[in-house]
Amino acid sequence: MPASPARDLLLLGALLLAGLLLGDVSGNAGAGLAGGVLVYLLISYRRMAKLQRWLADGPLERDPPVQGGMLGDVADRMQHTHARLQKQLEEADAAVLRLRESYAALKDGIVMLGPDNTIEWSNASALTLLGLRYPQDAGQPLGNLVRDPDFTAYLAASDFEHSFELEIGGSAARTLEVQATSFGANRKVIFIRDVTALNRLETMRRDFVANISHELRTPLTVIAGYVGTLQDLLPQDSPVIAKVLGQMQQQSVRMENLLRDLMLLSTLEGTESDDSSAEESIAVCAMLDSIRENALAACGGERQITLECAPGLRLRGPRLQIESIFANLVFNAVKYTGAGGKIRVVFEASGGHALFRVSDDGIGIDPVHIPRLTERFYRVDKSRSAESGGTGLGLAIVKHALKRVDGELQIESRPGAGSTFTCRFPLARLSGAAQG
Repeated sequence: MPASPARDLLLLGALLLAGLLLGDVSGNAGAGLAGGVLVYLLISYRRMAKLQRWLADGPLERDPPVQGGMLGDVADRMQHTHARLQKQLEEADAAVLRLRESYAALKDGIVMLGPDNTIEWSNASALTLLGLRYPQDAGQPLGNLVRDPDFTAYLAASDFEHSFELEIGGSAARTLEVQATSFGANRKVIFIRDVTALNRLETMRRDFVANISHELRTPLTVIAGYVGTLQDLLPQDSPVIAKVLGQMQQQSVRMENLLRDLMLLSTLEGTESDDSSAEESIAVCAMLDSIRENALAACGGERQITLECAPGLRLRGPRLQIESIFANLVFNAVKYTGAGGKIRVVFEASGGHALFRVSDDGIGIDPVHIPRLTERFYRVDKSRSAESGGTGLGLAIVKHALKRVDGELQIESRPGAGSTFTCRFPLARLSGAAQG
């Protein structure tokens, strides 16, 4: 039996024995026992009253007034628990302080919001970027200080998978990238980054690519024209000259394809959404059948390409970009599938999406490369890519073209086991067939 309850039982036993002895002397044993119990209750009440005052007056760092017995044991445990929790609280406060100090040193603005998007804390950079002052603005709704309807809608939607760009006007206009995340009970933390210079550099890069691509087209056309003329004029009995001119023509065609893809990619990167007025209802099956025929012609019929598409299926979108998505993926499959290989092209409605899928049994891709496949000029096998004559921009074009129609690309592949490229379009863009 634990020591503390044993001491209480010993005290009760002693009081009952003393009451019994007094009862025997007085001739009333029952009254003596009742007196012993009453004395025990009075002692327990007095100890409980001391314990209550000790708890009410605090702090619990003082020694408890009750020593020994079950109440003394309870008081000791409460004191030890309080000391442990106090230490944990101090460590948590120190951690929060260090976190705030580190946040305060960041160049990016940070704002912590409570319920109803009221400001709980902000760092010094938030003053520079959003004009927020802490602690003066604490308790104020952020929407009252940053008056932008789209920003208010972004916070209210609580869909923080993507960031939000906030335009700040005035004498020094800036573009801020805002990324919010939820935590705790209806709380948010917002990170604000000035991307004005970054956006300006990105615009300069796109303009440079577009301009240089446009400027190179004229001299390249002239060179290709003279190469063709020389092939017609020079004697055909010189294998060296024929080989040189053939290589020149091949590389000029490759350069034309590269410039074409660069200009298309530059256009696609300009914005992530297309003008809806430029969209049309596309007969997908007819488009895919034409692409299939071209792909078979390009490989000389050495690949087996099957097409599965429900008749009458139509997809709403910009024709040139949709065709570019389909063609790039089909011709990629042809390029990386050996002679006699099989390629399966499918367009269907499934799982709440319109799906375009190209599967092949070609060389496959190591999964380590998949996250980077849609980067510009990324090569899995540089030597093979150079031999194939590709521009290295096809999948980058597919990615950006899909973004403009709210689509996404999924890639599944293993070395030696072929690849599957799947494009998901919103089902709302599909018409002309069962959407199930």
